[in-house]
Amino acid sequence: MIIRVILAAVAVGVTAIWPRARLSAAAVLGVGAVSALVAGGGVAGDAVRATAPMLVFLTAALGVAALAERAGLSAWAAGKLAALGRGRTRRLYALVCLASGLLTCLVSLDGAVVLMVPVVRALARRCRVSFAPFFLGAVAVANAASLAVPLGNPTNLVVMSTLGLSPGSFLHHLFVPGLCAAVVCALVPARRLGRRHYVVRPAVSEEPVPMLLVPWRIGAQLTGLVAALDGLVPSLALRSGGLAALLAVAAGAAAASALANNLPVSASVAALATPGPGAYAALVGLTVGALATPHGSVATLIARDLAGQQAGRRWARLWVPATAVAVTLATLLLWASF
Repeated sequence: MIIRVILAAVAVGVTAIWPRARLSAAAVLGVGAVSALVAGGGVAGDAVRATAPMLVFLTAALGVAALAERAGLSAWAAGKLAALGRGRTRRLYALVCLASGLLTCLVSLDGAVVLMVPVVRALARRCRVSFAPFFLGAVAVANAASLAVPLGNPTNLVVMSTLGLSPGSFLHHLFVPGLCAAVVCALVPARRLGRRHYVVRPAVSEEPVPMLLVPWRIGAQLTGLVAALDGLVPSLALRSGGLAALLAVAAGAAAASALANNLPVSASVAALATPGPGAYAALVGLTVGALATPHGSVATLIARDLAGQQAGRRWARLWVPATAVAVTLATLLLWASF
């Protein structure tokens, strides 16, 4: 057990320090393989089964997004948003956040960021607005809004299916908290928008967008993390419905998701949790809290890959305080719903 704890710490540390490095992904996958050999009992198979559907989905989503951008659909959507913004930067930013939230509810968190990043890139070119705040707003709103609906985040489905939570009950308890958390997260990049007005420029032909066929690095990182952390995430006391207990559960799930990625943490929560208020509090931490680090959710990893050097640095410094506020507010609203 001690060996596996050390290996898990190495995997999490390497991912946290070098979230976008290929060598880091290879190292995490290797650490996960060693941990699986030490643990035995089909840990490697469980890790592959947990991450393979996600990898297939992301491959398809990235391919569709690249084809859409090559066909000009991203530029068309950017033009529509720019026209609706009427030259006001804050209005345009609000529209981008709204579109990101709606897409999350329709095609899930991962699908939303894959579609929105090319649109934001086109907006930055057409309107000469700063890419970073619009990118951050779209990704943050998608992560937080994924709490609002069952299909918004794969982690929702993992926990719901295991614990038998109904879609109606999910919406009753988490729809409003999810929307409020999204608003809180949207306010953070709004301070960096810069000038208040923009001018829409004619569309110009751009270089073809390279196709990112299979996100192997992300798949390697997540498979390694799942294998290294399998069976090591501590159990959470999820039976109590008191405010203090719900805040503790949400904070614990948020911290674990931010450190280790919410995919392996959601599997552990689903295996160890019991139905009730605490399960919903854990979902708050899994979805909103994962935004705190660049590797906390799969969607954030893929969005930063799509954005490249424009994604910016010091992610945790910006989002740890914001997610703490959003998780606390969402948990308070959840507690009020019971």
